[in-house]
Amino acid sequence: MNPSPLVAALLCAGLATPSLPAQAQARNQALPSVTVIGERVDYRAPDSSTATRTDTPALLTPQSIAVVPQAVLQDQSALTLTEAVRNVAGVQYDFGFNGSMQPLLILRGFPSTSMTSLGPMSGISSYYLDGSKVMGVPINMANVQSVEVVKGPSSVLYGRSEPGGLVNVVTKPVSASPHFGFEQTIGQYGLSRTAMEATGALNAEKTLRGRVSGSYNTADSIRDFVEDRLGNFTGSLAWVPDARTSVTATLDYSNNRYRTDMGIPAIGNRPADLPWSRQFNDSPYLSSAKTTTVKLDATHQLNETWLVKGRLMRLRSDTSEMDVYPYRGDYGMGSAADQTCSGTGNPLCRYYFGVRPQGRYKIDQANVDLTGKFQLGGLGHTVLIGFDTYRADKTGATYLQQVSSADIYNPVLGSTPGLDTSLTMPDVVDDYSRWTSIYVQDQVTLGHGVSFMGALRHDRTNAVYGSPGTEANKLSFTTPRLGAVWQFAPKQSVYVQYQDSVSANNGRDTLTGASLGAERARQLEVGHKIELREGRLTSTLALYQLTKRNRGAQVTVAEAPYYNVVTIGKARARGVEWDVAGRVTHQLSLIGSYAYTDTKVLSDPAYQGTQLPNVARHTASLWARYTLNDQWLAGAGVFAQGQRQGDSANSFQMPGYARVDAMVAYRFEFAAAKASLQLNVDNLFGRKYYASSHQYAQDWIKLGSPRMAKLTLRVDY
Repeated sequence: MNPSPLVAALLCAGLATPSLPAQAQARNQALPSVTVIGERVDYRAPDSSTATRTDTPALLTPQSIAVVPQAVLQDQSALTLTEAVRNVAGVQYDFGFNGSMQPLLILRGFPSTSMTSLGPMSGISSYYLDGSKVMGVPINMANVQSVEVVKGPSSVLYGRSEPGGLVNVVTKPVSASPHFGFEQTIGQYGLSRTAMEATGALNAEKTLRGRVSGSYNTADSIRDFVEDRLGNFTGSLAWVPDARTSVTATLDYSNNRYRTDMGIPAIGNRPADLPWSRQFNDSPYLSSAKTTTVKLDATHQLNETWLVKGRLMRLRSDTSEMDVYPYRGDYGMGSAADQTCSGTGNPLCRYYFGVRPQGRYKIDQANVDLTGKFQLGGLGHTVLIGFDTYRADKTGATYLQQVSSADIYNPVLGSTPGLDTSLTMPDVVDDYSRWTSIYVQDQVTLGHGVSFMGALRHDRTNAVYGSPGTEANKLSFTTPRLGAVWQFAPKQSVYVQYQDSVSANNGRDTLTGASLGAERARQLEVGHKIELREGRLTSTLALYQLTKRNRGAQVTVAEAPYYNVVTIGKARARGVEWDVAGRVTHQLSLIGSYAYTDTKVLSDPAYQGTQLPNVARHTASLWARYTLNDQWLAGAGVFAQGQRQGDSANSFQMPGYARVDAMVAYRFEFAAAKASLQLNVDNLFGRKYYASSHQYAQDWIKLGSPRMAKLTLRVDY
């Protein structure tokens, strides 16, 4: 007898020894699952509990939520998180230093992690993975079920989140139905992604279930010296003794090696006119991050009223950050004439800037939620009581070494020497953040389609970024959330929400040792939601005003590390966002967005009155897929951004652009499997555009991707 796909995969890994009856049963059940897995579903957003941490329909949630489903990710051949969230209104991009797999996102005008509250200005990428906050972890898109974007502050339920919103990556679940999938993508510029997955029951009773997946991505670039390599393995084992209880253990390992695209400088008020390939990071090393994550999730229905959920997560990452940074500023550390620069943007000095040859990053998190649904006083209540504790630490000495300069129009690159630690003193800092929190939320159904939500969170936190022995900055705060929904028609509602937010504990002034206040924010949002065509097409329209205060900012100082962190002033973002997704007709599905975002720095000694960087006032996207017949599909879309300010000083601007992508796919039977062959062409018209820049530098402007063809084969058993 042939084993089921999952059992075969586990046997190869030495993780299972199934009985023959289990093999037979799994094989007998494989046939009905083919139809579900092989068919492409429409673009309707799947159910999401992220915004409320309870089982609340999106129509009754007083907050804007957008979900990019797996069908969209497949049709667009989205290989990075950036390519997934470009479909969502209000999401833009800052300059990230962590390779293409780890983007630094902007939501409603504010980056998804504070780049100034702790540490140097190379802010680390931050998002949520199945509801747990992670930083600097590459996302394996081959293992992603959907991507959720919760707009606006969410720290009352999640803590530690920037006020613009949060991005939650939902990974593929363990299933009792057997399934095996294989995917191979090849493309221009050395692109290749191979992915395999298998899931199913491991015994006849289906109480023991498993899932394994593995993928390997390689990508070079039109950009000089840029590389990305990501290998990933995930294994999950679930115990489901009955309908009331489930326990799942997951091990995830990733190995990311990359050389960051450090972009190009601005000359005057525009990006320098350079060849598309020009890039100045020719480090002889590849940076790397080897990350292991262990999770334990448990759910138990205590009775008809109460449900308890718990999670433990342990993440460990060994890092080596070894990029060469081009920068117009001259720190006077060069020993030869060819190592100096004038500060105009040409030539550029180049540095091992705060590189960390041997780093260690770790997160420990525990969370428990108790949810109850009951009637009290003639009203329906959904009560959430939660506790979580979170600690993040980063260790490893950093180095600063000036290596050479480069003429941006005629550079001589490719022979940069390695880091010489004897030429510079190591900089060692204590860098950690600890949070312990409790929260409570009540969703009350008042009748006549009206519901009310109130939530409160109390945090105790301490954080350090400073020389060893620096006293931790200990803070505590309480934040509220209020919301109301009126479902005035069967598939239509309006809502209003007010929420306070805490995004970061700023630690201490590194020069004076003074305690700094935490970054705080406040938002008012109103919106309208509608479901059309029996719920297959959804629309959310939101208006908001969001103000962030106690913003962290960097001040230049004369001695290493040449900057200090202080808290100054506040900034405001306000605007309109519209997201629509789903099936228009039996043949046509679409996902689209539009955002108007107006930002302004309200108080700041250096930047008052400026706009926030990397935030276009107008952004829009529209992607549509048309099913020609049972075998052929075609799709196309446009992704557009207006002009954006390139840095906090608004000293240069990046021009607006519109990029067009297209795809065509052919579905066919392959033995007992469903298969498809898909061609995607990104940036169909070869438009040269600038995707993002760094908010505190004029020399790191990132170019978008050129025209690129990708061919993908998918096979599902």
